[in-house]
Amino acid sequence: MNNTIKKIPLRDLDVFISIIGNAYPAFGIASDQDREKMRQRMVMVSKDPTIAHYGVYRGRKLVGGMRTYDFNMNLFSIETMVGGVGLVAVDLLHKKQKACRDLIMYFIHLYQRKGSSMVALYPFRPDFYRKMGFGYGAKLNLYRIQPEDLPSGGSREHLRYLAPGDRKVIKECSDRFWQKHHGMFKIKKHELDYFFKNPAAKTVVYEDHKRIRGYLSFVFKRADDENMLKNHIVIRELVYENRDVLRELLAFLRVQSDQIPQILFPTQDDMIHFLVKDPRDGSDNIIPMIGHQTNTQGVGVMYRVIDTRKIFRLLANHQFGGQSYRLKLSIHDSFLKDNNGSVVLQFDNGRASTKKGGAYDVEVTLDVSDFSSLLVGSVDYETLYRYGLTDISDAQYVDTVANTFRVKYKPICHTTF
Repeated sequence: MNNTIKKIPLRDLDVFISIIGNAYPAFGIASDQDREKMRQRMVMVSKDPTIAHYGVYRGRKLVGGMRTYDFNMNLFSIETMVGGVGLVAVDLLHKKQKACRDLIMYFIHLYQRKGSSMVALYPFRPDFYRKMGFGYGAKLNLYRIQPEDLPSGGSREHLRYLAPGDRKVIKECSDRFWQKHHGMFKIKKHELDYFFKNPAAKTVVYEDHKRIRGYLSFVFKRADDENMLKNHIVIRELVYENRDVLRELLAFLRVQSDQIPQILFPTQDDMIHFLVKDPRDGSDNIIPMIGHQTNTQGVGVMYRVIDTRKIFRLLANHQFGGQSYRLKLSIHDSFLKDNNGSVVLQFDNGRASTKKGGAYDVEVTLDVSDFSSLLVGSVDYETLYRYGLTDISDAQYVDTVANTFRVKYKPICHTTF
């Protein structure tokens, strides 16, 4: 029986919640009360016109679903809509029947119709989504920091707790941070609700002249089942507009050392070991040869270009390394046939324009997954070439192509979805 995909009506929401609960037991959707809370959250989120739930049906039976998001992404200081997908879940009885594949294909075509040139997701299996053309973003690091190892000094005179009336000013702070950081997604209403409606969330803000310049949001996590007085701090989000803001927020964390053994900090910043006195994460693990473990790493958000020509038109004013030459870019995209093929790019002092064809100086061939990672700046071309993940018609152009796609900062993303 063929799969049919459409928006999930309210009458089928309970079925979708059951599918999600079985697919993700860690969500803890076990009791009727849990299911009702989940239902209320989904109905609330669905009121946002940029968020929708789609289901895959066999006949009239819902066998899987997903949640889609219209995100506004900062792509090299250019605002663009990027499609996001989450809550991808398939009924346990209907796995291996291409339901997930069909959902992702529908998701990609949905955002092509919406005019987007890129989509993103957090993978339940990175290899599965890489086969569908998604490329790795910057790695996610988990640092475990002892508070006393944070920099000493720094006042806390500008710090206070988040107040109920701060919704507008904290969004303004988040939006300013978004405008300055490549890869960031603009904050949504339900994300703002987290700060104000989640009783477990604690948020400290830096205020200067009635303007919030940064904030630290965190939760507590029991450090020892036998000692209720010891808790870890788990950072949910750290935003700061300048180093003075960061200094005070770190000073706040440092003085918690009497009850906080460790601060757990998930971040895409891989330079945190320079910030602390002792970079070790407390595991005492030695990595051959004689490397002290500072953090653990994982693959997080993945990106996918779904329209190569359009994304270069979008980036017409982006500076591609000051290069001047003509590049034939040949993309292998087996999952999305209309994005499979070649485009000729003319670079003039770093400005790119697409051509219908004609002569070119060099041809580069690579998979759409690696191209997506290259474009956003989470991998450099030299690495792809060294690993044999790309072919080039003239090796003398390796440095030229590398400089074309080189970025100052890798993309960062604070949004979970």
